[in-house]
Amino acid sequence: MIVSIFAYLTQALFLLVVGAFALYVLLELRVLLISRRVERRKLSELVQTSAALPQDWYPKVSVLLPIYNEAAVVERLIDAACRLDYPFSALEILVLDDSTDRTALLAQNKVDQCARQGVPIRRIQRADRAGYKAGNLVHGIQHSQGEFFAIFDADFLPPADFLQKTIPPFKDERLGFLQTGIGYENRDHSFLTRFQAMEMGHQQYVTVGLSEDGDMASLSGSSCVWRRACVEALGGWNASTITEDVDLGYRAQFGDWKYAYLRDVVSMSTLPENISAFRVQRERWGRGLIHSAFKHLGQMWHQDMPLMKRMHAFSMMFSSVMLASIYALILLSLPLNYLLDFDHVVLLWGAPLFFLLVAVWALNNAFGARKGARFEDRPGVLGTVWHTYLYVAMFPPMAWYYFVGGVRAAFKVYGEFNRTPKGEGEKAARQPRINLYLLIGEVFTFLYSAWAMYVAIRMGNYLLVPLNATVCVGFGMVLYWSFQERRARGRS
Repeated sequence: MIVSIFAYLTQALFLLVVGAFALYVLLELRVLLISRRVERRKLSELVQTSAALPQDWYPKVSVLLPIYNEAAVVERLIDAACRLDYPFSALEILVLDDSTDRTALLAQNKVDQCARQGVPIRRIQRADRAGYKAGNLVHGIQHSQGEFFAIFDADFLPPADFLQKTIPPFKDERLGFLQTGIGYENRDHSFLTRFQAMEMGHQQYVTVGLSEDGDMASLSGSSCVWRRACVEALGGWNASTITEDVDLGYRAQFGDWKYAYLRDVVSMSTLPENISAFRVQRERWGRGLIHSAFKHLGQMWHQDMPLMKRMHAFSMMFSSVMLASIYALILLSLPLNYLLDFDHVVLLWGAPLFFLLVAVWALNNAFGARKGARFEDRPGVLGTVWHTYLYVAMFPPMAWYYFVGGVRAAFKVYGEFNRTPKGEGEKAARQPRINLYLLIGEVFTFLYSAWAMYVAIRMGNYLLVPLNATVCVGFGMVLYWSFQERRARGRS
């Protein structure tokens, strides 16, 4: 009896994940079609409007540069900010420095050098790091004078004409914040960085469609501009979540502030180049995104919006939960071999439907990713299929990181912040203990899926073998990179 109940529960969970994934794929396909229409027109309606506006409107802008122990990149960040083409009389640059290492001295020397050249720049340092980045920004705007805030993280390089292109749209007084495109200097460093560039490119390409359709979007907290009145009306950044940028964006959209997305204005950034930095970053993102989703669920549900927009909002907010739930399918793959009749109509239709959805999602995701990341190379058919498969194989490890983040969020681990190292120069040994736990989980999941695949083949249950095989490929890649990283660290 207990076994029968457990079998029904696992089957129901399987169908729930498949059903949710089906809805997610259909909604994303709709948005991608909208994005393609926008691409054909080349310019969205907002960009056309902003280009037609006069360029003699120069409200006061505060450029906020929140940093923490960023010795490798802080000087070039400040240099890029000082090259912004905007009247100095209407500009101030605030280096919000929470550093506890030599970054503080590097930043101060660079600020002093730029100030001697007439740039309106100051360095502001707090007594402690209360609230991490959110607290740093809240403290920074208390010392600012700008009507608008342009924000850049430490590893970003804005183009010189950034403010010239992003401030004119704010002629619309209901426009609360604006996000721009992001490019990556080191996207071709390795398969890992190329995967990240494609994943981020896909998100940016989807945001084009969401923005065009007037749907909710999850926007970055860097390379963006906020209206001061909007930030103050919302009570500023909230330090209770580590994705303070997403949280503030949700609150702004629930508060009927408009947002804009200018994909053609591109700031350059860098991606984590080693697997240790990547896994810790994604656990942090998963934890923050899942926390923000449940935190705002009630407000979204009671928001007055059409059904389609509500579905897009729900899909966007809970995409991180959707990804984490894929790990639940991985864990179910072994017991399903013993509990269920694989000739049952549910699995005969459910499993192939899931793989069909994954194939459709993968092809469209890869298309949007390449468009969003602006990859110009065109591999042949076999190359496209192989690269797409490897791209998809990276999502099971991502599901593990988000699953851990979701579990930690459920236990109210909201505020722990782990900074992402920049480039290969910063040792993986500096990563927090969660990195070791994630690595142990990778080893376990690889062995677990390999055993589940062996059991399935032995029992003739072939329907879930593609899932387990792909899991082994994805986790095999990250374990290989971990081995390479450890060996390189041993040589240094």
